[in-house]
Amino acid sequence: MFPDEKTVERIRADFPIGSRIMMVYSADPFAPIECGTEGTVSSVDDIGTIHVNWDNGRSLGVILGEDVIEKI
Repeated sequence: MFPDEKTVERIRADFPIGSRIMMVYSADPFAPIECGTEGTVSSVDDIGTIHVNWDNGRSLGVILGEDVIEKI
């Protein structure tokens, strides 16, 4: 189930490009981002995925409701 346009706009407002975040919990069973890893938001796509350039060199999207992040 994808979020509606209003929800995506709220996510974009809450996590604008350049925002710094920290991973609290990653639901990715194959290649999770470790808890405590910090990164920079590079974009939010049309389905609300927050794309992040992580400080450990990885790039991985965050799905709110599956993953947990904090703004720092």
